[in-house]
Amino acid sequence: MINPQAFCPNYTKAGSSRAGFYIACFCSASFLITHTNAEPIEAHASRKATAPYLHIGIDPRIELLTTVQLLSQYRYLTPYRVDYARDIIIHFSKYQHHQAISIFRNLSSGQGWSDIYPTAMLYLSAPPELEVTGPIPPYIYHAFAGPENFLRFVQALRDFARQTHFNRFFARQESLYILLKYKLNESIAQVDLVDLTEAYFGTRQASYHLLLSPLLHHGGFGPHIGSPGGPYDVYTLLGPTGALLGVPEYGPPDQLLQIIWHEFSHAFINPLSERHYPELMRHEDLYTPLSEQMGQIGYTRWLDCANEHLIRAVAARLTHHHIGPEAGRQALRDESGRGFRYIHALARRLEEYENHREAYPTFASFFPRLIAVFAEITD
Repeated sequence: MINPQAFCPNYTKAGSSRAGFYIACFCSASFLITHTNAEPIEAHASRKATAPYLHIGIDPRIELLTTVQLLSQYRYLTPYRVDYARDIIIHFSKYQHHQAISIFRNLSSGQGWSDIYPTAMLYLSAPPELEVTGPIPPYIYHAFAGPENFLRFVQALRDFARQTHFNRFFARQESLYILLKYKLNESIAQVDLVDLTEAYFGTRQASYHLLLSPLLHHGGFGPHIGSPGGPYDVYTLLGPTGALLGVPEYGPPDQLLQIIWHEFSHAFINPLSERHYPELMRHEDLYTPLSEQMGQIGYTRWLDCANEHLIRAVAARLTHHHIGPEAGRQALRDESGRGFRYIHALARRLEEYENHREAYPTFASFFPRLIAVFAEITD
């Protein structure tokens, strides 16, 4: 994830009780929780023929959540002035004292910025039903202080969605949503994000989704949904990078691509970091000289810090290859300035991976060699 500190002719029409699930540029309409293992890619030609589509849309589950967050005065939303926020206040202000608002306010009180809340929404069906669609990971229950509290919040959200006629509001915003998707599609039309990402990592995921949300923080979240081992349904949840005359902006294209590569990379790298937890934790002393800067941007543990180093190094290498070498070098300088001091060494090691793909057909096969960089820094 990136911390806030640091048209489509066949779109699905909103307005039914499920609000079109999400209004989206769909070439395929899959929303799956998968239970198989990640699939290696053996040839570029076969990948091109069968790679998952990139789904672009606005998701009513996320919009329901951010509506509740806005009404609860949650600090970690977009800093930009968008008319969408005004429209929410006008429509929903008389429900300021609804239980969903008070529960969320209590949940988030004293807590920092977190990706848990939007991630949790992806395990639910569309509003107003909000039925649980698969096993909830323990870390989500933990963040809500137990399954009972999580289900209590979900029930309050159901009631809020019904009482406020949330789906009517969502349908009335259709013209804004179409505009945002159209502009985003223009920004990334020249880049096959899925193909480039899967080519770099050498493995395929189940599906890819870009979800735009006018109230999310600057940057994004990168959740992935599925059973351990994947493949995963991979998400980038994008907040505006600016606003013009009250309309959210997503761009410029180079910045947008780097954010998306960063967020997609979580689905490939996070499971590997978890699998190699003992090796990574042998070098947790490397966190000490970075702790002040890392703490300021929300990374308070070595595992998170190391994982973000790896993700940001990959995003910089993808930037190098597909935007330009100088852009890649600048990305490394920027990340180092944010406190990710070991990123240059990781990027150099990634060049070895890129130059020896016959020996390392997948990123996973190279991962032990990559994280050996931390041992070399320690020595």
